[in-house]
Amino acid sequence: MKPVDLWRKMINAKVYTKEVAERRVNVVFVVGQLSVDEYTELMELIDVKYVNVA
Repeated sequence: MKPVDLWRKMINAKVYTKEVAERRVNVVFVVGQLSVDEYTELMELIDVKYVNVA
């Protein structure tokens, strides 16, 4: 399973808070495990999934 697939599942399941999910996706991107497109997709997914979460 690719990192982007794993992160999609975790974001959809809301395993982490929005802040933690963003921070961890940022780290995965910085270490080179995500492409720019994958990073953008995951950050947009976080915004959609966590829209009503305080």
